Amino acid sequence: MTACAQRLAEIASMSSAELAAAWSETFGEAAPSLPLSLLRRALAHALQEQVFGGLSVSARKALEAMAARGIAAMPGPPIKLKPGTRLLREWNGRMHSVLITEEGFQFDGRQYRSLSQIARRITGAHWSGPRFFGLKRPTPPPPQGLRDGQA
Repeated sequence: MTACAQRLAEIASMSSAELAAAWSETFGEAAPSLPLSLLRRALAHALQEQVFGGLSVSARKALEAMAARGIAAMPGPPIKLKPGTRLLREWNGRMHSVLITEEGFQFDGRQYRSLSQIARRITGAHWSGPRFFGLKRPTPPPPQGLRDGQA
């Protein structure tokens, strides 16, 4: 077992008092009032960053620039499909209907495990099924100044 793996195992089994001491030693301040699982994760991350290195300078600058401009938005919650929901999609002048079932998706009298299989059957090409049926929004382009690795 490597020294890093051994230290990670130690962090995983530390008591709250040991975690607080390790936090103080690692970050130079008292441990925040967080669940022990989060303290462990933060200490493990700090250790791995120390051993393997952290973000590159360019990645760090890009993240700092996005945070300063307030554009680091959180993604919306995932769309949950309930059995009985029907998805409609017009393709090449024909309306296609997919029924959400407990087992997956029903299309043209057949059961499918994924929407992507259905999208391929409809179009003859590889598609993201959720995107084809309008369940995923397109990814917006990066903000000005962050294209081509600029920060």
